[in-house]
Amino acid sequence: MSAPAELVRRLFVLLKAASVYGPENEGYRTRSREAREALAGLLAGSGAVRLEAREDRLFFNGAPIPVPPGEADALFLCGELRRGGAGGLEFRHGAEGQLDAFAFAFKPRAARRTRSLEETAGTLRNAGVSLITALPPPDGEAAAGVPAGPAEVFHRAVETVEHLMSRARAGEEPDLSEAKAAAENLARQVAADPQAMLELAILERFDEYTYAHSVNVSVYSLAIGCRLGLRPALLAELGFGALFHDLGKASLPRELIDKPGELDENDWRLMRRHPLLGAEALLALRRPLDSSLARAISIAFEHHLAFDGSGYPRLQPPRRQELFSRICALADAFDAMTSGRVYAKRAMSPDEALRRMAQGAGTAFDPFLFRVFIGAVGVSRSAPWWLRMAA
Repeated sequence: MSAPAELVRRLFVLLKAASVYGPENEGYRTRSREAREALAGLLAGSGAVRLEAREDRLFFNGAPIPVPPGEADALFLCGELRRGGAGGLEFRHGAEGQLDAFAFAFKPRAARRTRSLEETAGTLRNAGVSLITALPPPDGEAAAGVPAGPAEVFHRAVETVEHLMSRARAGEEPDLSEAKAAAENLARQVAADPQAMLELAILERFDEYTYAHSVNVSVYSLAIGCRLGLRPALLAELGFGALFHDLGKASLPRELIDKPGELDENDWRLMRRHPLLGAEALLALRRPLDSSLARAISIAFEHHLAFDGSGYPRLQPPRRQELFSRICALADAFDAMTSGRVYAKRAMSPDEALRRMAQGAGTAFDPFLFRVFIGAVGVSRSAPWWLRMAA
């Protein structure tokens, strides 16, 4: 990895840490030291360096930084610069000594509110940051506001879920307005360009699987909702609830969530607690119980119940899943199978996952919604005739 790409990675991690931890936290201090070292190395022998964003690409001193297109750290920094009304950052000699003050002044805001360049500059000045300057955006580019397209909407939603889950793991209350904004953007984008969003959900993979999984499940759920003709307000509620469907996993041991191999029986005993833990976490929020939150609680609790009530948590008498929970159950299983996590030793192709899910239509999954889902995600020409007929 080149030195500029390493700086981007270190800044990405530093800003993420600053959004969750305080400056005295040992984890934050480690990331701060790594970022300061990366910046100091680039400033050595140079009066100043510039990191600039043009569309979704980052440039170092005018040269493109060689990172893969769509890399999460580059997209994150581009998005944060836009939200700060800026087109880049200039670091002058000695700036590494002000990097902590910069991180806590510039860190992602819970409400994801956009700011003007003047406001960002004032915030940095008030924090005592004089050697790091926010640069204006390139001519012809919007400084901040509406996401540019499917990729940015998708990646911003991943950032939002990561922020929410990190806060939950730290024992802090998630910000519902942040999640609602992400869900509304996803709903609008799926309605406008469903094929592009479905392709992103199938193709994009992140190191932090749980975060991308929640967004994928939201995208697949919204695709079903669009096919059912749900009105925009209900689509937003469906997307919002799907983002929170695995919130209970934030209360489980991290080594269980990140376990690379198959789960043993003890692992599954713990894993099966996450629907109840998620519902309890949402019920404990100090927020009015509006329809969005009520649906999110139902989805979190019910998405593993199964269509015939044979799933978990086991209830007596068995309880029928609500519509949104049945939709989310399909989306959850499909993404898990095609990602190669929990349900399968390896990632399946979409066709293979649908064939496997077809065996559970009528028991694990609502058979009508399963046919709607097949029509939404599509099948290849090599799929069995009965699967192509269902689509």
